[in-house]
Amino acid sequence: MVNTVELKKVNLSNGETMAYREAGLGEKTLLLIHGNMSSSKHWDIFIDEIKDKYKIFAVDMRGFGESSYKNPINSLNDFAKDIEEFLNIMNIESCSAIGWSTGGGVSLELAANCPDKIEKVVLIESVGVKGYPIYKKDKDGNPTRELLKTKEEIAEDPIQVKPVLE
Repeated sequence: MVNTVELKKVNLSNGETMAYREAGLGEKTLLLIHGNMSSSKHWDIFIDEIKDKYKIFAVDMRGFGESSYKNPINSLNDFAKDIEEFLNIMNIESCSAIGWSTGGGVSLELAANCPDKIEKVVLIESVGVKGYPIYKKDKDGNPTRELLKTKEEIAEDPIQVKPVLE
C-alpha cells in the first residue's frame, strides 16, 4: 500500500463541508488540529515524518483551508463539535489529539466533550484556558486595562479587528 497524503472532504449535519488530510499506516490514530489563520497544510512536514508510524487525520476547521464557512463560529466549542461529528462519521473510536495554537483550545474542548474518544491531548503553543484577551483602546489606539467581552464589542475594535473585517 502506498503511503501518501490525501485531501478529502466530508459533509457535516450543520451544512458545512469539512476538509481533511489523511495519511499513514499505523495502528494508533492521531488527530491534528491547526491554529488560527492556518489549515491542515500547516502539518505537512510533520505528517511526512510520522506517517509510517501512525494513522493521521489533519482537519481543516470551519472557515479554514478547504472547509466551508456557512455558519458563524461563536466559540472554540463550535469547532470541537464539528470535529466530534467528523470523528463519528469516520468511525474513529479512539485517537490522540494534537493541537497547535487555537487548535490547542479546540483539542481541550474536544477532549472535554468526548473523553471516551480522546486518549491524549498534546498542546503546541496553545491558546490559554481563558482565550486570547483583546483590550479596549483609548482615543490614540493604545490598549487600556478593560477587556472587550462580547463578539459584538470585538467586531467593533478599531485597531485589531475592524480593519480586517472591512
